[in-house]
Amino acid sequence: STSVWANVQTPDLAPMAIHGTTTQNIVDALASRHYVSTTLDDELSSKIFESYLSDLDPSRSYFLKSDIENFEKYRFKIDNALRSGNLKPAFEIFNRYHNRVIHRLEKVIAFLESSIDSFDFTLSEKLLIDRESANWADSETDLDDLWRKRLKNTILNLKLADKAPEKIQELLIKRFKNRLSRTQQTNAEDVYQLYMNSYTKNYDPHTQYFSPRTSENFNINMSLSLEGIGAVLQVE
Repeated sequence: STSVWANVQTPDLAPMAIHGTTTQNIVDALASRHYVSTTLDDELSSKIFESYLSDLDPSRSYFLKSDIENFEKYRFKIDNALRSGNLKPAFEIFNRYHNRVIHRLEKVIAFLESSIDSFDFTLSEKLLIDRESANWADSETDLDDLWRKRLKNTILNLKLADKAPEKIQELLIKRFKNRLSRTQQTNAEDVYQLYMNSYTKNYDPHTQYFSPRTSENFNINMSLSLEGIGAVLQVE
């Protein structure tokens, strides 16, 4: 059966009340106690801006060139925003990314369910695997073509591994539905942690912000001790 994936706008995420104060505390702590003396100015703001975009979309597979041009207004304003605890730039950029990802995954799933047999494997095509330095896509059509080639490459590799066509379809639909489900479970704390680490990594790669959940898991792993009833819940 074929599912219908509606292109529904995902509700925007917003910072929690505590995030503003936490941001100001992090800025003060890095300025006064970090061994690397780095000034939070326009130059660092630009680096944080680039780090954040790279952390969100490292393979340049979701954002459009027009998105990046729209975000340019924040390139030299992130330093002032961090000092004041203003997280509007971070969440505006993330929400655009979040919607791009969900829309893309829905399109991929719909394609796999209805048009997986449309690939022509007699054509000679090229796919750039390492896209870290690639240009941002000019249009949605360009991204459609990129993802078509990615799917074609994946299916070809599975065919070469002697996977049956129906098994390939089943496997890929399940894979992308799982990715979509995980994406839709992203919350404000996840966004905040990602943004803060795009900031702190510019001091050194080992300075990180841990969300309460991440901090708890870190402490459990370090102490090798967990108090509880011995049950673990997880998403399969």
